[in-house]
Amino acid sequence: MKNIKTILFTLLSFSFVSAQGQQVHKIVQQYKDALTKVQTLDCKVEQLDTFVTGHVWHYHGQLSMLKNSADSLFGFQFKASKTVGGEALYDGLSEFQIDHKKKSYELNTMPRSYITGSPGGQLVVPELMRYQDHDYTPELLENEQYYILRYQYPDLEEYDVRQREKKIFLNKGSYLPAKVIERQVTLDKKQVITRIITELELNQQAHEQAFVKNFLGTYEMTVEEPDVDVHAKLLETQVKNFELETFDGQLISTTTQSAKLRLYDFWEVWCGPCVQSMPKVQALEEKYKKEGLEVVGVLMDKNSKDSAEKLLSRKGINFQQTFGDQTLREYFKVWGIPQYVLIDQEGTIKKIYQGYDKEIEDQIQSLLAESK
Repeated sequence: MKNIKTILFTLLSFSFVSAQGQQVHKIVQQYKDALTKVQTLDCKVEQLDTFVTGHVWHYHGQLSMLKNSADSLFGFQFKASKTVGGEALYDGLSEFQIDHKKKSYELNTMPRSYITGSPGGQLVVPELMRYQDHDYTPELLENEQYYILRYQYPDLEEYDVRQREKKIFLNKGSYLPAKVIERQVTLDKKQVITRIITELELNQQAHEQAFVKNFLGTYEMTVEEPDVDVHAKLLETQVKNFELETFDGQLISTTTQSAKLRLYDFWEVWCGPCVQSMPKVQALEEKYKKEGLEVVGVLMDKNSKDSAEKLLSRKGINFQQTFGDQTLREYFKVWGIPQYVLIDQEGTIKKIYQGYDKEIEDQIQSLLAESK
């Protein structure tokens, strides 16, 4: 009898899972079918971003989208403007950052996917135009208002990013997204991006007027200055004296007389490239410490000390860590991270790198050899 009950339970469980699977595929297909009918749209978007640092951004705006099958970047064009902030327009070829108050615009003739992270572009909801998750089968949830597709993604171990998921809340009438929530956990803290779509209008001829660039005739184009080496004036100068506080409350000086070659690693816990490069920096200290290399980490956000310590422990990073501040940022011109500053045994700033580069080790070897 016990075996019969077990078999029946197994069969019922299999039937339930099978039915759930069929229902998921049915809802996904209805969502895909609904997307095929969308050519243009206009809506309001409310966005809330919660970061691992505890900061929360909350903003609203207007979004227009136009399907463009010839566009290889997104498959659509967009115009997005925040109530407070910028306006971005992507016409399938170029991106325009528009400032209506100044009656000016910046032109980007070689846009990449990162433009959806720019002011205005942050409001873009790709899930309103294209199905994004062909490689994943979602779990189906449901409440009175929505079918909810819950997608779960693999961890990104190198960045310590875990529990990655996205929920798409489909309107039961239209099968189009009414809300999209993306979550992940970094250093045991949640990062959440929520986009809420309201007043959605579809396929109206007036929507295409959003992409008519009348401003080109009356607005002034702002030309970006050519790239210059912002660190050039610092090179071959004596480093200024700063007292850096270590994680354990001690003070060390940037002009220490230890006669060691020093590599400063400027970073923050939310910076993926910073975290990815840390094992390489750790390896440099282990390899050249006996020859006179000293590595010093500079965390640019003191409030994230707890998260930083968890990260360092998990990664097995044990080179000395200190805190940076705005004065240090301005002196070393830390406009992007990770940034690495190499100071020789005499206190001269020899090299500054924006992003990790294999040349760092070559330069370390050269400076150590010169000091012998």
